Amino acid sequence: MSKPRTRRCAVPALLALLALVAGCAGDEPPPAGGERASPSAAAPAAPTVPPAGIRVDETARTVVVPAAVSKQGQYAQLRGVIEYVLVAEGGKQYETLFLTPHRAEEIHQALARLGLRRGRPATAERLPRGQAVTIEVEYEAGGKTARRPVATFLTEQATDKAVGPGRWIYTGSEETRDPGTGAPLLAASLTQSIVGLHTGDASSLVQNAEPASRAENFYRAAAEALPPTGTPVRLHFGRPAVRADPARRRVHALFSGRVQDVGFCEFAERSARMLDLVGFVQNLGDGRVESVVEGPAEKVADLLQRLKQGPRAARVEGVVIAEEPLQADFETFDYWN
Repeated sequence: MSKPRTRRCAVPALLALLALVAGCAGDEPPPAGGERASPSAAAPAAPTVPPAGIRVDETARTVVVPAAVSKQGQYAQLRGVIEYVLVAEGGKQYETLFLTPHRAEEIHQALARLGLRRGRPATAERLPRGQAVTIEVEYEAGGKTARRPVATFLTEQATDKAVGPGRWIYTGSEETRDPGTGAPLLAASLTQSIVGLHTGDASSLVQNAEPASRAENFYRAAAEALPPTGTPVRLHFGRPAVRADPARRRVHALFSGRVQDVGFCEFAERSARMLDLVGFVQNLGDGRVESVVEGPAEKVADLLQRLKQGPRAARVEGVVIAEEPLQADFETFDYWN
């Protein structure tokens, strides 16, 4: 039996700016057996009217991405299940809340301007690791502007219960190779996955960090809360609010020498957790080790002193330390291996 395909439809002039309504998709739905369709790397046709641009406010630490509400329940075999909050055109728009005309690369570049660093996508053993972001949805309703947390528009598929505030981690997508040229690129450039609900898609720029993200078929749209299909929306990505605190300190540190494959990162993680600090440590491709540490100033200084010595097998030859503004975007200290 051949796969059903989506059908192009007319879009009202009012929504031409965001010609994104589901049912106007060009991607294939999953087969009747329920298997997911392979993501398409082909670029979609450009919208008739150029979309409004992404807005970056580095002072307010926000990125605003224009999008539209995607049609829900396009395929009966999915039973209303969705696995994305936001995808770009060419992504899996039949199982997302919102669809944007902006490519994943554009959104990735915009978020990087907020000082976000690439983290680590989720694996079978752990939830995603990285810096926390907030996501709110703004739209017009009844002549007024509404702005709500994105979790407002999600519910449990099995129980129809609300899912809570949600936790979102910027991982920056995993890396892959361009299938045509072999050049390195972000996997999100191929899948156009922006905000993923299920940890199985490591290409998403932002991943859901709730334990439920590991469950299959967990989320669906909250039908009563979600605006009508095609409604223009603006997704506000932000960094958690933080208050100035002279007793706290945040630093970015780079360590060079014999610091890889000698237990340095494990030593850093163990030491930082003993001191109740937050942040991360990771190996870099050039042989150095990078770390961001935040917490009480005296404990940060204590950790840096320990890391300048390193574990017994290490030999730290150079340390570059830069002070950073407090961010409050880490909950633990992790080795991003």
